Order: sequence, then structure tokens, then C-alpha cells
Amino acid sequence: MKVTMKIAIATIGGILLFGSMNLAAEAVSSRSTSDIALKTAAAEPKAMSEGDKLEKAEQERIRKLIEKNPDDTYIVYVSGGINQRKKASTYFMGNVQPHFEKYEDYRKKASALKEAVLQQPVDLPEGYQFMQGVIIGPFNNEYVKEIETEAKKLGKKIYSKKINWTTSNGIRLEYKNGDDYITLGSRNLDSEDLKQNKQGYTYVSAAETKKKNPKLETKNLWNELNWRENGKLYYILTNAENSLTKEDLIKLATTMVKK
Repeated sequence: MKVTMKIAIATIGGILLFGSMNLAAEAVSSRSTSDIALKTAAAEPKAMSEGDKLEKAEQERIRKLIEKNPDDTYIVYVSGGINQRKKASTYFMGNVQPHFEKYEDYRKKASALKEAVLQQPVDLPEGYQFMQGVIIGPFNNEYVKEIETEAKKLGKKIYSKKINWTTSNGIRLEYKNGDDYITLGSRNLDSEDLKQNKQGYTYVSAAETKKKNPKLETKNLWNELNWRENGKLYYILTNAENSLTKEDLIKLATTMVKK
């Protein structure tokens, strides 16, 4: 599996910015010694607080662990008040959104998830090749609450732990055949989705979208089939000029989800 994206979710703050030296020559040559001392002191970088040093050390420790195991994910908790931040912060480090260039690599990771996952449809049209896949980690408030509780219980100002996630926030698989593409996707239903009591398949063609939004270019249009099942929204997208019909997409939908 080739991981192309290793990011930390939420900004890793807390590192003091260094003041920049004023490189312009002073026009006034008659400055007093005290003036020079004050300006020099203002230009010098501020020292890191103990809290910042502790957080940086923890980040370095985790980075070394991730270098050995690139697929691992960690969550970090930093108590408020030990650095510039007044409130506590929580963020993730490691492979929070694995990408795949081979279908077999995706299938290996997906098989470890304890939920319905996407798979290559049995009736995938001839000529389409797997291009890439992505699994979006299940990062939500439950993880935040859990680590905050553990940190407080242990009396830790800075606390981290490895996460072995077995569910996702979404999955996407992309296939191409020349200029034509098929994108299979899933994501968790959000509050807006739940307000709509939709049943069965919903199909919206690129032509319908173009009619409502005539200024949209063809490259920004697509055909979409979507439906809801087991707390997730599943969808299939094809490019506007793709010859696959609504019926073709429904046929793909029947075998693209492994339960």
C-alpha cells in the first residue's frame, strides 16, 4: 500500500513564533546604547515554554513510532494552560486517511473494518481500471471525550495513545476507462441527511443539473445515483458524457457493497 497522505487532523499549535530580525540599516547613527539593546531584545526569538517543549517532545516520539509503522494513527491530548492555549486541545497524527493505488491493498485494509465496505462490482463495465481508493478515518467527538477522560484520570497534562480504528467516516473508489470515470462512494449520514426521509434510489443526471445551472461547464457536471442503507449514504458518480444509464448504475449498486 502506498500511503500518499499522512496528515494530522486539527492544527498542531502551541509553538511560539520567532520574531524576525530587522535587516534594514538604521538611518539614524546617533542611537543610544539603551535603544540598541531594546531593539535587539525585541528581535530575538522568545524561548519556548516548558509546556511547548513537552508537547514537541511528545510529537517527536510519535513521529519516530510512525516512521516504523506508517499505517498507525495516534490521538494527542494537551491540557489547557501549559502553553499559549488557554483551552485543552486534541489532534491526530499518522495515517488518518489512507490512500491506495492497488485494489488489493485497499481490500486488505477494508477487510479489517467492522462495517459494510465498498468492493469492486461484479458487473464492472469492460475497460474500466482501478485508479485509486481512500478510506477516511472515523474521527469524531467520541475519541476526544475518551482521551480527555483518560488524561484527567491519570493526571496527565500531555497524553497520547494509538488508535486501532475499525469503522470509517467514508470510502471512495475510482475507476477510469479513457476519459470516462466511475466513482463509488460511501459516507456516514449527517444531521441534514437524516431530516430527509428518502427511500430507494435517487438519480440525478448531468443534464438535469445543467438545466438548473446553465452556466456550469461540462467538467463540473456528473450523473449521480445514491441511496441510504445501514446509517450510510452510498453513491455512484459518472462523468457527464458517460454512456452508462440509470439502470446500469443500479446494476452496479447491487454488488458494490460488501456487508
